[in-house]
Amino acid sequence: MATFHMLVQRSDLSRKILIMIHDIVAQLGARLLGEKAADLDSALKSVERMLPASDRYREMLMAFGGAVVFDKGAKFTSDVRSPLNHKDGRQSLEVLYGLGSGKHSIEYQAARYENELPTSFVPIGEAPGGNLICVDNGGIVYLWDHESHPDEGLWRVSSSLDAFIGRLEPDDSGIGSTKDIVESESFLDF
Repeated sequence: MATFHMLVQRSDLSRKILIMIHDIVAQLGARLLGEKAADLDSALKSVERMLPASDRYREMLMAFGGAVVFDKGAKFTSDVRSPLNHKDGRQSLEVLYGLGSGKHSIEYQAARYENELPTSFVPIGEAPGGNLICVDNGGIVYLWDHESHPDEGLWRVSSSLDAFIGRLEPDDSGIGSTKDIVESESFLDF
């Protein structure tokens, strides 16, 4: 049975999570790409079987209910610089995959890249050029060059999903902006 102190701590955590989600929406222009998953609870359980998810990441997945794009663009710094980074050392993020079974869902992308990624990796987002942001079974976030073989072309982005989400900032270069993207079939999907 939960004590009052535990409920207050949980309430404080939930408040911090909601503030973080609000900040992501306000600073990056985050919005849903496509439709929300029909059954959010079931979709979340399915994703949790594939990757270690923190409370913050779970709440963000539930808040959006599907994939997320950023009208103001999004970029991040990595623990390890990759040759794929911009000159300023940052990498752009085009899409954060979400819940559900559509083509921008974590489940769909995990199945799509099952034989190309290292076995413990799950894609959670996409960088320019089709490169993937992935999480390993230890919760560490990596950038993977999609033209590489499994276990090659990997660069550590952050020690956790929370650290990764916390590093997202607006991409003022205009390169990563999704403001004018129409949510119909893209010519980039093969």
